[in-house]
Amino acid sequence: MSVFLRRFIDNKKYIVIAMVSVFVCGLLFGFYQYSYSIQGVKDFFQNLFYLNVDGYQNQYQLYVIQGGVYILICTYLSSSYLGHIGLLFLIFLKGLQLSFSFMFVFTTVPFTFIIFLLLLVESLLEVALCLSMSLICIHISAYVTLVTFCVEQNFSMKSMMNYKLNCVIIGLVIFSLALAFRIYVIPMF
Repeated sequence: MSVFLRRFIDNKKYIVIAMVSVFVCGLLFGFYQYSYSIQGVKDFFQNLFYLNVDGYQNQYQLYVIQGGVYILICTYLSSSYLGHIGLLFLIFLKGLQLSFSFMFVFTTVPFTFIIFLLLLVESLLEVALCLSMSLICIHISAYVTLVTFCVEQNFSMKSMMNYKLNCVIIGLVIFSLALAFRIYVIPMF
């Protein structure tokens, strides 16, 4: 393995810095843009927590579909040359969705401490799912780009498939935890 590729694989901090900065930009842009957005955009992004004035809407089927599609898109983009750009855009959209959901919940639901704790845990699970899946997938996409265009070395398909399977397993574990929290913990309150 070349020195350049080994240095890249060992050093993931630049990927994490890019992901966190794009996520924070999406979050701040969503808080700023919420009052200026049209109703169709608000309806599309604000249904992350499924809380309204009447209480909790148990729409975990929609959450399963959204989470499954997110995992599939991340896995697909990880195998392309410019997938890291698409994954950064997905991180931006997840930050936008999180901020729109916070604004919607805080403007329609009476604020209590228990709602704050539930939203905090639920949003931390969403951020963990988004950032862990994206970190691994961006790393795979950048590796594919480097091996294809910059470094003359054989592409190890076996190690990439193992890495992708690890990515999918981590995403499914975090997704299952978030789904269990939505189904079993939130309706108790």
